[in-house]
Amino acid sequence: MSGIVSILTNGVFLCHYAAPNISEVAKESIKTIYGVVAYTSETVVFLFLGIGCFTFDLPFAEMGWGLLATTIINLNISRFLNIGISSLLVNCTRTKETRISLKTQFVMWFAGLRGAMAYALALQASEKLKTNGPIILVVTLLFALLTVIVSASMLNPILNKMDVKNKHLEG
Repeated sequence: MSGIVSILTNGVFLCHYAAPNISEVAKESIKTIYGVVAYTSETVVFLFLGIGCFTFDLPFAEMGWGLLATTIINLNISRFLNIGISSLLVNCTRTKETRISLKTQFVMWFAGLRGAMAYALALQASEKLKTNGPIILVVTLLFALLTVIVSASMLNPILNKMDVKNKHLEG
């Protein structure tokens, strides 16, 4: 966890102090490099997820479909509560024009984060928890793959339907 916090803190300070002092060409170069690194990292995570589904001896029979269904329901409820409560608290400090709209909150809930951290934690649990760890891993892999395939394929039409756009790109 400390690695994530240190990278985040470093990014905040670099954005505040270094960004105003570099040229436009350097900004574009850095933006391109970060894009390449982000795309490569995302590809590696999805490779690990795909490989994890077929290389580990996963206990599909022990898991049962009820556990997967309950997990999907519980994770979506917890994501809904997390987005709702966080947005409510953030909106208390914002002006009316800059508040997070209900449409944006819905897109945040639907898109959600999935993949790398959950997979890493589930992989660690599968090694440390001998009885329930492999079941945690299989549920995590199935949930990540299901949400990536279903949610990601439906995300662009939902963004268009909800008319949620990045205001920085609209100029």
